[in-house]
Amino acid sequence: MEIERVQDISSSSLLTEAIPLEFIRSEKEQPAITTFRGPAPAIPVVDLSDTDEESVARAVVKASEEWGIFQVVNHGIPTELIRRLQEVGRTFFELPSSEKESVAKPEVAKDIEGYGTKLQKDLEGKKAWVDHLFHRVWPPSCVNYRFWPTNPPEYR
Repeated sequence: MEIERVQDISSSSLLTEAIPLEFIRSEKEQPAITTFRGPAPAIPVVDLSDTDEESVARAVVKASEEWGIFQVVNHGIPTELIRRLQEVGRTFFELPSSEKESVAKPEVAKDIEGYGTKLQKDLEGKKAWVDHLFHRVWPPSCVNYRFWPTNPPEYR
């Protein structure tokens, strides 16, 4: 069975000028209703420059329990490196499907590594539009370069 990728579904939707019904969310889930309007909420911030490790751990736990997300600051990752990472990711996902398939997660794999698509249905029978590329980066003994793209070359 061939896996249906988001890019292919999107391209065929442009040709037919129609979005498949299983991807159209109910009115209550559409952005006009669910998009936050007003002042930006105060998402919790976790400052890694704090030398009190227990305080940092408590902040992570609290933010995770209360919000489910948090912003990390003073992590030491250079802004330019983050920008380059975003760019190679964007370049990878703009490649033709055939190139991305070279690092695809095997259909029968239970592991998360590789290029894949999440088309599971929700309670209303609607599908999510999610293509992803997962691979381990740490520890070095767990890195499997079979799932790391060679295009763009600077990805590695």
